[in-house]
Amino acid sequence: MAAATLAERALAAGRPAVGSSFRFHRPRGPLCGRGYCFQCEVETPAGPVLACRSDIRLRRRPDPLRPLGRLAETQRPWFYERTLGRAGALDRAALELLRRVSAAGPLHGVPAGAARRFEELEVETVAVGDATRAPADALVVDEANGSLALGVYPGRVLGVLRGDSLAAVRFERLVLATGSYERLPPIAGNDLPGVMGLKALERYAPSLPRALRLAAWTRADQRARLEHLADEHGFRLVWTGTAPPRSLSGRGRVERVHAEETIACDLFVVGVAQPALELAQQAGARVELTGDGLPILAAVETPSWLELRGDAARETSGVSDIHADDAAFVCLCEDVRVGDVRACVADGFRHPELVKRRTGAMTGPCQGKVCAAAVLSVLREADVEPVAPTARPLARPVTLGELAAHA
Repeated sequence: MAAATLAERALAAGRPAVGSSFRFHRPRGPLCGRGYCFQCEVETPAGPVLACRSDIRLRRRPDPLRPLGRLAETQRPWFYERTLGRAGALDRAALELLRRVSAAGPLHGVPAGAARRFEELEVETVAVGDATRAPADALVVDEANGSLALGVYPGRVLGVLRGDSLAAVRFERLVLATGSYERLPPIAGNDLPGVMGLKALERYAPSLPRALRLAAWTRADQRARLEHLADEHGFRLVWTGTAPPRSLSGRGRVERVHAEETIACDLFVVGVAQPALELAQQAGARVELTGDGLPILAAVETPSWLELRGDAARETSGVSDIHADDAAFVCLCEDVRVGDVRACVADGFRHPELVKRRTGAMTGPCQGKVCAAAVLSVLREADVEPVAPTARPLARPVTLGELAAHA
């Protein structure tokens, strides 16, 4: 039996906070349970690891920079640019130093002799994601079988890490069953540790204490799935709704959900999904923000050789839209709030790419997977055209060492 991960142990102990956010040093906990959201990243003596992927034993200590983070929460994301970024000569000197350091020698972490071999494959059909949704004759690329899709490249080439090889897979047909990501509710407290996706709850449920109090915001068609999970593991459903509550609150973790009344809870479960479309975009699919219910990004046009299946093909969120709270976080990686995006637009930045550069939203390690739809929906509400950001390989962050290969 595999050892419990750091995330599992933290949740079982009732202390879901395992790390801190980048800018405000707010406590953060496991959200996705699958390694793409990067909210459970923690520093260790050996370097950063994801709590959902590591069984390292580590006691979380209070972040000494949290008081500075509280001060930073009173400022906009571009505060440092306005106050510290005006000394042009110092900026130029810093950039020159960075150029010299980056060109000084081999990059740390890249092995002198490449550990992987490079290979080229040609197949008729390649499927990425859920193997149960793949055609019978397809080459299946899925983390469950030890392979990872890096990106779709020109000429119908899929980059794949598998085993000890880095492969360029040429294909005639591409099937994407890449699933979905959590679409967080645009309410105050949506970044608190203890907010997690339904899939993450399913993964961690065997390790969690019975009688755990769950509040859940989910599509109507997910309610039975949630109830079955609660019955199987002895959890208590204290609140559910297809419309999110007004807010969440707690000291360092979710403790209360504020809806028609205030209800104590231990976890807040998100069963609303955003299709995983970065590979589809790289393959040439056109993606737009939906207009029915709470907005998500959905594929509206795909090449003839590309097929989406399962959650990746969803066209609506399945829940009603609500006005986003200024205090809600739209980008967890960079600590960007709804109010920051609105203030950015008011300052004259009226294009998603400008807002992205001004605030840092959609530039964190999750690569916009969790936040893009939320940011764009706020922009559309402000009469800014919600152009989806360009999705470029790599579809998932990997180390330079993992990409090193020889023919």
